[in-house]
Amino acid sequence: MIMYQILSSFDIDGEIIKSEEYGNGHINKTYLVTTTSGKKYILQQINTTVFKRPKDVMENIELVTHHIRHSQSNNGEDCSRCSLEIVNTKRNGTYIKLRENYWRCYKFIHGAKTYEQITNPMQFYEVGKAIGKFQLQLHDFPIDRLNITIPDFHNTPKRYETFIQIANLDIHDRGLDVFNEIKFICDRQDDMKIIEDGLVKGTIPTRVTHNDTKLNNVMIDEDTGEAICVIDLDTVMPGSVLYDFGDAIRVGASTAAEDEKDLDKIHVNLELFELFTRGFLETVHHILNPEEIKNLVISAKIITLECGIRFLTDYLDGDQYFRIDYDTHNLDRARAQFRFVEEIEKNSKQMEQIVKKIMASL
Repeated sequence: MIMYQILSSFDIDGEIIKSEEYGNGHINKTYLVTTTSGKKYILQQINTTVFKRPKDVMENIELVTHHIRHSQSNNGEDCSRCSLEIVNTKRNGTYIKLRENYWRCYKFIHGAKTYEQITNPMQFYEVGKAIGKFQLQLHDFPIDRLNITIPDFHNTPKRYETFIQIANLDIHDRGLDVFNEIKFICDRQDDMKIIEDGLVKGTIPTRVTHNDTKLNNVMIDEDTGEAICVIDLDTVMPGSVLYDFGDAIRVGASTAAEDEKDLDKIHVNLELFELFTRGFLETVHHILNPEEIKNLVISAKIITLECGIRFLTDYLDGDQYFRIDYDTHNLDRARAQFRFVEEIEKNSKQMEQIVKKIMASL
C-alpha cells in the first residue's frame, strides 16, 4: 500500500503491475517498477543518513542530466539514453517526502545493463570511454552551481583525520584487532595529500566529477557492448578528475571483488588497466593538463587507500555507513583495499609506462 502511494505521486505511464528490489548498491534502496503500459521505472529511497540534504542532491542531478542531454542534442547525437532521466512528480518536483523518507524515480534505460565484474576485457575500455565522455560533457558546466552534497567526500587527508579520531575513541573495542591495518594507513600519510594539495595550489584543476566511478555505475548496451552513460549521480560535485580515474581502477582493474577475503587473489590486472586508461585518454586527453596525467597512477593508489580507510572507519564506528552482510564485512573490505594498494605499489612503474605509451600514441 505504501509503495503504491509513493509511485502514485510520480508522473508514470500506466498502472503498477509489480515492484521488486533491484541492484546491489551499498547506499540507497532501489526498486524496479513495471507498469501496464510496458514501461519500467527505477524507484529509489534516498539514504538520508548518507545524504543529509536530499534537495541538494536532486538539484545537482537535475542540473547535470539536463546539461548532458542539452549538449548531446546540440551536437546532433542521440540523447535518448545519454544520461539518467528524472521522472517528475505530479506536482512537477524531482522527489517526494513521505513519512520522513525521500523518494525519486527515473526512467528505466532499456537494452543496457551494468556489470558487477568484467566479463569481457573490452567492457573496461568502454567504461574508460564513458568516464572520459562524462568529463567532456560537463567540461563547460558552471561548477559554482553545484551543491556540495557530502563535504570532503574524496578529501583523503580529512578522511584520515576522521579515521584517527574514531580509532582513538574505539567505542566498539575493535581497535586491537586491526593494529596492522592502522599502521598500514599511518605509513602512507604523505601520499594522501597529493591530489588535495594540487587542488589547493591550482596545479590540478577543479572539475565536475562523478566521485563514484565503479564498474556497475556505467550502463553497457546489451547488443553492441558500447557504454551508454554513467549512472548513480548522487555524489556529483566539484573535485578532481583523478578521483574518477582512481576509483574506476580501484574496482575494475582488480582481480578480485572489493570484499574478497582471500587476499592472495588480489592483484592489478595490467591488461584491464591499459584498456581503461586507453579508453579514458583517447576521449579526454586533450582537456587534461600535465599534472593530471602525471598523477593518474598514484590516484588509483590514493583512492583505494581512501576507500580502505572509509571501510575501516565504518567498522570501528559500528558499521553506520555501508550496508553489510555480516559483522566483519567492512573489515574484509578494508583489508582487500589495502592489499590492492600494495599491488599498485608493486606495479606502479609498469603502470606509468603504460600511461606514457598511450599518451605517445595520441
